[in-house]
Amino acid sequence: MSDYIGNNLKNYLLLNKLRSVFSALVGKPGDATVESRIFNSICVVGIAAMFYNIPFNYYIGLTEASLISLVLCFVFIFLYYLSRIKNRFYISITLAGILLNTLLGINYFFNAGVIGSSLLLFILIYSLIAITSPRRQQLFWFGLNLCVVFGLLTIEYFYPESVVGHYSSRSNQIIDVASTYLVGIVLIYLATYFFRKAYKAEQRLVEEKSAMLEELNAEKNKLFSIISHDLRSPLASVQHYLEILGETEVDDIQKRKIEADLLHVVGNTQDMLNNLLGWSTSQMGGKKASITHVNIFSVLRPILEIYKPLAIKKTIRLTHAVDESLWVRADHNMLELILRNLVGNALKFTPFGGSIRIEAVKSKPDIRIEIKDNGDGISDEDKAYLFSLKSRSTYGTNNEKGVGLGLFLCKEYAEEQNGKLWFESEQGIGTSFFLALPEAG
Repeated sequence: MSDYIGNNLKNYLLLNKLRSVFSALVGKPGDATVESRIFNSICVVGIAAMFYNIPFNYYIGLTEASLISLVLCFVFIFLYYLSRIKNRFYISITLAGILLNTLLGINYFFNAGVIGSSLLLFILIYSLIAITSPRRQQLFWFGLNLCVVFGLLTIEYFYPESVVGHYSSRSNQIIDVASTYLVGIVLIYLATYFFRKAYKAEQRLVEEKSAMLEELNAEKNKLFSIISHDLRSPLASVQHYLEILGETEVDDIQKRKIEADLLHVVGNTQDMLNNLLGWSTSQMGGKKASITHVNIFSVLRPILEIYKPLAIKKTIRLTHAVDESLWVRADHNMLELILRNLVGNALKFTPFGGSIRIEAVKSKPDIRIEIKDNGDGISDEDKAYLFSLKSRSTYGTNNEKGVGLGLFLCKEYAEEQNGKLWFESEQGIGTSFFLALPEAG
């Protein structure tokens, strides 16, 4: 039983190896068009077929046909080089049609004329060229094939002595025709099979691109939504406060309250802009991780200082247990943005009098950072879209505005640093976000 399984496994691995070699020879989806890959496959099979025909024709007494098969072999090699290596598919297909029709026309007279296998080869060559040639050339190749074949038949009819190649025996004639038919049917089968396979691959590629375009369109709509509403609203609030200060006499207490509100609005707007600019930069391909050894506490300390006033204002107990000796392989700026978003979100969605705990522990081969709060938790409806641009804009426990972009950006940046970001949440109990990054060796 084990031998049977072992043999099947070997056969499977060998088949996969042959498929990968053949795919490398003819081109992969995305790197070459369907037509060029089919043409390349025909050239590869054609080279193999000519290697067979050279000794076969010589064996059955058609020496001149054997020589023409040798020339055809070099023609297929040249056409393959032109199409696959030089990427000149259209020139290659045009040369293929002209050269193959010419050589087959010559071969007709050295391969017993109408009683030989040449007419089968003309049908084969036309079939393969029709599958791979551009649509605007289809009628031309159809007309050329008809003209050449009927021209050869006419010449033989009026000048039978022009056919100089003859079979040495009837059995050789039958073997030649049968062999040509077999090679032809195999080539047509392979071309059809590859065409269907390539078509399905192209169809999958189109579907993937369509899904990508839909995602990009959703991102564009999200971006416009942020610009048109989420940024306009806080700026309108700033303008409103400034108008009050300019048009109304206010006492010191009211003035301090307005200034505090202004500071709050500006702080939220700055967070939005940082996320928006970070996301825009990453989408344009300009933001790549610069991986170095980063001390977690050195990144976290200034973030805690920034958010300490907000924690005090909401009477939230903000504590941490982060060893100063913990280092990770990360991008300093990306890690700072992730932690700033996670701590900021925890403060937004933790009620007055709540608590937030930040911890960092070794979890080989990573360092795992946890930001845990005892807020309201995340609803089941929002969990599925939390790290996507489909997430909704939400308000914190003190009406702090969130744009639904920060966590999406955090997820992208975590993966850009070879890390992972996930969460655990239960409504009414709280939420924990986990960030795992490779430990610095």
